[in-house]
Amino acid sequence: MASRKRGLKFCPETNDLLYPREDKERRVLEYYCKTCNYCVQADPSEWCVYVHATVVDEKDKITTLYDVTADPTLPRTRDVRCPRCNYNEAVFVSEPTEQGMTLYFHCVACKEKWRDYV
Repeated sequence: MASRKRGLKFCPETNDLLYPREDKERRVLEYYCKTCNYCVQADPSEWCVYVHATVVDEKDKITTLYDVTADPTLPRTRDVRCPRCNYNEAVFVSEPTEQGMTLYFHCVACKEKWRDYV
C-alpha cells in the first residue's frame, strides 16, 4: 500500500478545513466539514491522523557536572554514607531512566558518585 502525503484536507464545497472523527457505527475514520456537514470516508493510507516525532541529539542529553557539590541550589542529605570514604553528606540529583527515576549522589568530601534507583 503506497503512503499518501499527510496534510490538511479541505471541503470541496466551502473550502473550510475537514476534521477527523470516528463513525462509531461503521467503525471507520472520516473527515467532515463543520460548516456544511460534508463528509468523506478516509482512505486506509490516511488512517494516521497525527505524527509526533522526537529527535534526541547527543549534545542535548543531560550531563552531570563533576563539581556539583559546590552548587548551593542542589539538595543535600545526611541520610546516606559514601561507599568510598564513609562520609555522611552528599548532594543528590534525579534523572529519569528506563527503570524509573534514578538518584545520583555526589559525596561532599571525596566527590565519589553513586546511584540509587527509586
